[in-house]
Amino acid sequence: MITWMQRHKKYLVITIWISTIAFVGAGFVGWGAYDMNTDRAASVAKVGHRTISVQEFQSAYASHYNFYNNLLGGKLTQEQADQMGLDKIVMNTLVNQALLLNYADEIGLVATKDDVKERLINTPTFQTDGVFNKELYYSILKANRINPSDYENGLEKEILNAKLENFFKLTPTPKEIDLFASAFFMEDRLSVAAVTLDANEVTLNEDAIKAYWDKNKSNYLTKKSYTLELLNLPASQAKFDDKTLEEFFALEKHNYIHPDGKLMSFEEAKTKVAVDLRLKNDKKSSLEAYLAFKKGELPASETKIIFDDDTTYPLDKIQVVAKDEVLKPVVIKDSYVIIKVKTIQFPEPMSYEMAKKDASRDLLEELKSAALEKKAVAKLENFTGSDIGFVSRDSVKSIAGLSEAKSAEFLSHVFDNTTKKGYKIIDGKAIVYEVLEQKLLNKDKAKQYVSMISENVLQVKQAELNQNLIKKLATAYKVEQYYKGK
Repeated sequence: MITWMQRHKKYLVITIWISTIAFVGAGFVGWGAYDMNTDRAASVAKVGHRTISVQEFQSAYASHYNFYNNLLGGKLTQEQADQMGLDKIVMNTLVNQALLLNYADEIGLVATKDDVKERLINTPTFQTDGVFNKELYYSILKANRINPSDYENGLEKEILNAKLENFFKLTPTPKEIDLFASAFFMEDRLSVAAVTLDANEVTLNEDAIKAYWDKNKSNYLTKKSYTLELLNLPASQAKFDDKTLEEFFALEKHNYIHPDGKLMSFEEAKTKVAVDLRLKNDKKSSLEAYLAFKKGELPASETKIIFDDDTTYPLDKIQVVAKDEVLKPVVIKDSYVIIKVKTIQFPEPMSYEMAKKDASRDLLEELKSAALEKKAVAKLENFTGSDIGFVSRDSVKSIAGLSEAKSAEFLSHVFDNTTKKGYKIIDGKAIVYEVLEQKLLNKDKAKQYVSMISENVLQVKQAELNQNLIKKLATAYKVEQYYKGK
């Protein structure tokens, strides 16, 4: 998983500003060492005359963490983030942003209060019936524990960055558009053939599995586990009339939305509103129980062992606490639960018997892949296949029995390689191909997608300019980093 993340980290959007609400929850991060000089206590770095605050660092870290966590279906752990050097990626991102902002300051670009105000009043999240709602604005920020001044400072930086990008905006030339169109929409006439393995062509035996496990045993570890002592707090039996619920809903309605982003009506949200209001009222008693549990005055309700892939409990908090630490009340299944992390069991190498099933699967896949490659190479020597006509990167069709998604993956491989013949192992078979003919530019398709092509040209030129500009700015502005990493 770490290898996959490192390979794909270039796809992370580099400019992550604190103008989104997504950074909330950064408090789970376990930070490294700091230089705590009194002039530096609130900052992780100083770039030119601009500082990068601890809060900015935490916010950007949470945004990056959430990005990868979403890509991995919510399975990213803190240990994996540390292994890929996520904190260093974040620091590099923030330093680069600060370099650009220093340059913006130097050439006289500014983000005025009116700019910030205009951005605020045009943010749909803060609008009611299309009009900026000041009370809603403050309510959302308060609910997410964001200081308005911090949020507006983040907007100011975002606006300034946008102005700098516009300052350097490089209009695509007709030749550049034609060049990109050729790359995007060239068409290959392909001959393809699928190479498969017979059912018993690859077999395993006990000695081979054991030897494979012995060589790769560091890949087969037990899951990290936590023994938790839980104090389950019963929900109060409070009842609320509709007027009370409607008043609460009016303040918190931004939290009640349909999957498509539309706000729920009161009737649609009523059941959830009643639960949330009860939880709000129960919060004080839950904190009192937390203090009593922490002092040993209340016994645990139950003991439970969970693993690092558990989705019921707040792993983002559990993963970073020390043994015997008690977490503040969390909501699980509409009731408060207080969690004490009693023991932490770190991953250990599995025994052969424990790892045998996984090792057998991995060895079989490895042997099948090698056998398919051997047959594919042999097939290429005297290749004959089926002519499927002209295809392009965006062709939507099934090729050699593959699904449309797998066919698209195959075509991406074909157009990303310069060889006339080749193969791609995909979906349990090798698709062998030969390019019979090529068309360099589909002018009709290029006209259809001219806007998209122009945007891609612009992004490539902008990225190249930014990269070179940042290298130059790094020699012009002093960079002092106080965060020492993990």
